[in-house]
Amino acid sequence: MKEYQVVIIGGGPGGYETAIRLAQYGITCAVVESQRLGGVCLNCGCIPTKALVKSAELYREMKEADQYGLPKPAELPLDYSQVFERKNKIVEQLVGGIEFLFKKRSIEVIKARADSITPQGDKWKVALDNGEEISASRVILATGSISKSLPNITIDEVDVLSSTGILALDKLPKSLAVIGGGVIGCEFASIMNSFGVEVHIIEFLPRIVALEDDEMCRRLALALKKQGIKVNTNVGLQSVTKTDAGLELGLSNESTLVVEKVLMSVGRAPNLDIEFPAGAPQLEKGAVVIDDQMRTSLNGIFAIGDVTGKLALAHTASKQGLMVAELIKDELEGKESHIQPLNYANIPRCTFTSPELASVGLSEAEAKEKYGEIIVGKFPFSASGKAMAMGDTNGFVKTIARADDQTLVGMHILGPNAAELIGQGAIFISQGANAKVVEDVVFAHPTLSESIKESIEDIRKMSIHKI
Repeated sequence: MKEYQVVIIGGGPGGYETAIRLAQYGITCAVVESQRLGGVCLNCGCIPTKALVKSAELYREMKEADQYGLPKPAELPLDYSQVFERKNKIVEQLVGGIEFLFKKRSIEVIKARADSITPQGDKWKVALDNGEEISASRVILATGSISKSLPNITIDEVDVLSSTGILALDKLPKSLAVIGGGVIGCEFASIMNSFGVEVHIIEFLPRIVALEDDEMCRRLALALKKQGIKVNTNVGLQSVTKTDAGLELGLSNESTLVVEKVLMSVGRAPNLDIEFPAGAPQLEKGAVVIDDQMRTSLNGIFAIGDVTGKLALAHTASKQGLMVAELIKDELEGKESHIQPLNYANIPRCTFTSPELASVGLSEAEAKEKYGEIIVGKFPFSASGKAMAMGDTNGFVKTIARADDQTLVGMHILGPNAAELIGQGAIFISQGANAKVVEDVVFAHPTLSESIKESIEDIRKMSIHKI
């Protein structure tokens, strides 16, 4: 049986980045992964979706060329097969790059699935589905999550698709029902609408992207509706029946809807399909319970990423994994670790719709509940010179601060490049900055980031370009 210092189960962003960091520290590790490295994110999630987002954005702008003083094409036929091919090339290049990094760093990848984990003295034995057994003193569970569906509705990846299934389509449907108006659902709704697909969002809750700030949710819904997306809230899906006309959806408001394809995007569930014969780690609603150091209830076993049920984002998994690598290094060197707990609220959250939505820290409602008195500063992109030059002025920046000391506790951006801009908010908020921080920073002109500056200035009623 081959032994390692660390075995990582799962080669997604959390798993592969942790393996590389451990290798940089000279710690021997192996990654158990049945598919290619990169996990859902690189292979059938974040990366291919963003490739489609860019193609959709450019196609939309080409159709609006006259708004930029350019001739508007009489016809603009779309060959989606080429969009599909570009997406696949990007995925192949990135995944191949990760595999190259592993090869150059001599990190072993075991192409198998972990069947069981059992204690063996002061180590853990991992039995694989290829019949092999390996062991390590420390195991990191990085097994990710899987798509959920609704009762009595099966995701067959032919008519009813998961996010993986819709990315595998090399031909656009004429119409699409998106079941679930969360981040994934809204992103695909925006992409498909830009490509000319008739799109319906069916959301059971009163608003889309319900975990975001209420005002931002409402503004995003208005923007999507204006683009022609049918947004239906407070409505649930009850049945899907295949007919000659297409897929007939029975809805909770007693209406029906006929579409060509259905995207099921009602969330993801932690994935831990591993046996623990001597006792499993503590679970809560299917997720592995962890402490502030990502330790499970089993000594020597850590968990990171979606399987922990924390914040299901690739960069969350990566940060958790890098923290675990640091902890393991300290343990092996006999040092006491002083790593600070991860503040999940201060991890940026991005929705790549048109317009983009991004946030960090607390929503307005959460801030009021936690601090009572708060101050909200806002600045619209319609007053931004750079946004006007880009022809993209829809949206605004909203910054939230405590009333007592003006400490920044939340930032929300709807508009152009929101996902890139939110990093600045993450820095300010994670560092505990207050509204006077903008006096010490020079923002380049003309840039979209000036809107962040002005929204923070607005907390003190000092915004230059706002009445």
